[in-house]
Order: sequence, then C-alpha cells, then structure tokens
Amino acid sequence: METSRYFLVLATTYNTVAMCRYHNPLVSDNTTKPCNDTSHTGDTGAEASLNVLEVLMQQRFWLMILTVCWLGGFFWLIQQPSPTAIANSGYCQFIPIIVKPSIFTETFTGEPSQPLSWNPAHWDVTVHSRDVNTWYQLEPMAAEHGADCSPAPATHTISRYEDAVYQCRNHIMTAIKASGYGMIYLTPNHLVDFSGGTATIRFDVSTLRTSLRDWIDLWISPYNEHLQLPLDMVVDVSGPPRNAVQVRMDLTGNFFDVIIYRNFQPTVIDGIAIPYDRFLEPSPTRRDTFELQISRTSIKFGMPAYNFYWVDTRIADLGWDQGVVQFGHHSYNPLKDCTSPCRPGTWHWDNVTISPSRPFTMIAANRRYTDRANPTVSLSAPAPANAYLRFVGIGPNLQVRFDGGAWQTAHLQLQDSRYFKDEHFRNFWMPIPAGTTQVEFRGDRWWGADWHVRDISVWSLP
Repeated sequence: METSRYFLVLATTYNTVAMCRYHNPLVSDNTTKPCNDTSHTGDTGAEASLNVLEVLMQQRFWLMILTVCWLGGFFWLIQQPSPTAIANSGYCQFIPIIVKPSIFTETFTGEPSQPLSWNPAHWDVTVHSRDVNTWYQLEPMAAEHGADCSPAPATHTISRYEDAVYQCRNHIMTAIKASGYGMIYLTPNHLVDFSGGTATIRFDVSTLRTSLRDWIDLWISPYNEHLQLPLDMVVDVSGPPRNAVQVRMDLTGNFFDVIIYRNFQPTVIDGIAIPYDRFLEPSPTRRDTFELQISRTSIKFGMPAYNFYWVDTRIADLGWDQGVVQFGHHSYNPLKDCTSPCRPGTWHWDNVTISPSRPFTMIAANRRYTDRANPTVSLSAPAPANAYLRFVGIGPNLQVRFDGGAWQTAHLQLQDSRYFKDEHFRNFWMPIPAGTTQVEFRGDRWWGADWHVRDISVWSLP
C-alpha cells in the first residue's frame, strides 16, 4: 500500500506542473510557469526571457529535490522487513519479525570439592531400579571420582538414589548397579526440532565400558507419546514408545544400532559392527563427541572427530518432526556372564547441544517418591495451563487428586500392553489443572508389595 502511494504522489506532481504551461512569444511553448504566478504576463524582450528562465530553473530545482526525496523514501521502504503491527498503549508501532533457531547447550560447569548430587530444574532426572528391595536405596557400588572429586581410577561409594547422578570437575556422571534391572534417564527441557530439515544432537561421553551388561542409549520420541522409562526389552517396565527413534549401544560390543518404532513395531538398522576400540583407546577420563543427525527421512550417528559413522541412511518418513530427547544408562546385572574382570559402570557426560530445539516447561515435585506413608507432593511452582502430570508408578487402582479435590483415576501414557506385568512400573501422563500446587496419590497392593509412585513432575509446552 505504501509503495503505491509513493508512485501516486510522484505522478500527481508531474501532472500539476504540466497543466501550468503558458504561451509567451519570447520563450518556448514548453516553458513552465507556476499556477499561481501571473507576474510575467506582460513582460517583453530580454527581461521577460530572464524572468521566465529564472522561474523555470527554480521549478526544476525543487522538482528534482522532491523527486530524490520520494525515490529515497520508496527504496528505503521496499528494503524493510515485513512489519507486524502490535498494540502498545493505544497506538500501533511496527517492528520487524526476527526468528532465530533455539540452540540448547549444557556444559555442566561446576567444580565442587566432593561429588555433588545433580538434579537441576531444567533437566528431568529419573533413576529406576526394578527389585522391591531397591526402591528406597540402591545397591552400593564404587562410582568413579574419589571422595574429593579426584579423577578415575579413584572411586567413592554410592547407594542413595540422589547420588546416582553427580557432578565433579565440570561434567556429570551416571552410576548405577542393579542385579535385577536399573536405568537412569536424563532429559533436558528442550525438544529437538527437525521440522525445518536436519537437526543435530551432540554430546561428549567417556568410552570405557566396564561390562557388556552396562550400556548407554539415546531416545527421541514425540512429546505426547514419549515414555518416562522407555525400554526395548521385556525384563522391566512397559516397552518402547508408540513412535520413536532409539540409538542403542550394542550388547555385544562398543558399536551402535538404530531402532525406529512405528506404532510400536520396531525396524532395526544395524550399525557397522566396528567397535570404537578399533580407532581409539577407551578411557574413563577422556570424553569423546558423539553426534546424531536426524530429519524426517534420514538418520546419521557416529563420532565426527574420527569421521566414523555407524549408521548413515535414508528412512521412510517418520511422520513427526519434534521429539523429547532422553539420554539413558542401563544396568542389567552387570557382574553376570563376565569373561574378564567387570564391574558396574560409570559414564561421564559433558557438552550437550541440541540444534535447533524448542523449549518447554518442567516443574519438579519436592519429593522423589510417594507411598502409603507419604502420599503427597508439593510442586515447585503452580502448574501452568495445558500442563501434564508425569510419573511412573506400580500397583493396581492408582488414583490422584489435585489440591485436595476429588479423586480420579491416574491415566496411563499410551503403552504396548503386551509388556504389562504386575511387577513392572508403568508410565503415567495426564492433564493437571492450571494453578495446582499439590498432588496426592493412593492405590492398592499388588502381590509383591504396596503401591509406589516416583519421579513426579509437571510438563507444559509454551
């Protein structure tokens, strides 16, 4: 609209000048005279010629000035970003829209004098052990870094859930021993976003694997379909998400495979069966970079510093383009079937980046678990609008109520019921009213123990 106005004003000015021409026998018929100027109608000879010439020069000068100004304004206007009008104190102002992709970065900076429990507000930390006698305290193990955070091979003993993820020397560790089955999942409050093409997830991690029954993995799954405890085995919990991409360390060696889940059905993409031991010396102190490149139609995973990728392939369209990112550590009776000395594993993590990413809100509860003796948790902030309550639980007839309201059945997240067993925890995901600050749980006993709920939080997309 503004561009058209510039052309209209310019054209009108030229037309006005053209209409004000007059005839004088001493000058050309093309002489231009101001419309309101009659001072020269009686002039003759050289004086009249000079007067008319002066008028002509003045008019052309000002016409040139106006033309330059109009053209300058026109070219300035067409180079501006698309404006968006916003309301501001009763009038409109125009601002350019500048959209920059969000890049999530975590460097785990901190140098405590002793191993420090790590559970920040912008990460979800879920620690799980299957066997009933480990619900309140983990099996003790020697975790890497000394009691003063001195580096490996120094160790310190842990057995508390809170100590399974800890910080030393500007990075964090996960350490767990489970004679049954145990796992740790670390989840940042940013989704990976590959709606515009390929997205990249990078992380540094140590490479010393102390047992083939101790391994790491990475899950990407849609926000409303993700599981708090995803697993691709029948030995515990309740299976994989309905749709997901899993990058899994192979159970036979230090290389990786990719599994794509579509409606719970897995498609395995076998990675090149070359362990990283072939091109690096496994180390508990050096952390190497691993990289996942993902789009709706491609997967690439490997170690860019060594120009080595286990998987690099095109895939059928995933049908989704944003996902929750979960870094996993698994322990499945790590002392079993050892052909050489082995022990429970400690994995050292650093420098996580997700690019591009989409942030969301996490609100933690004030307790790690609830049970019959301690059924209530308080949230660190009121639940926002359109939020979901997220937890894992075991026991029949689990119910919740919000801020002392009416009891209601706890809603299971969508899961493959073929994995359901009484002795397995299940994943729950249900709407929570805006403003809620307190959640109470109740349930019934199952044949092995009483009901139990843990790792409770509230999530919300902006």
